[in-house]
Amino acid sequence: MKKSVIRWGIIGCGKVTEVKSGPAYQQTEGFELAAVMRRDTDKAQDYAKRHGVKWFSSNAD
Repeated sequence: MKKSVIRWGIIGCGKVTEVKSGPAYQQTEGFELAAVMRRDTDKAQDYAKRHGVKWFSSNAD
């Protein structure tokens, strides 16, 4: 039987997600980071690029 994967996103990806919650979730079997959201478009893009995920921003740049 194939195991299901839980795809999740982070709202407000900052330092905490870089050193605490993000790495722990990424190492958890069956979890997959799919996207991040942050008001600062540049920081959202940077985080997403480094982690290979989609990004979203609430700013209308």
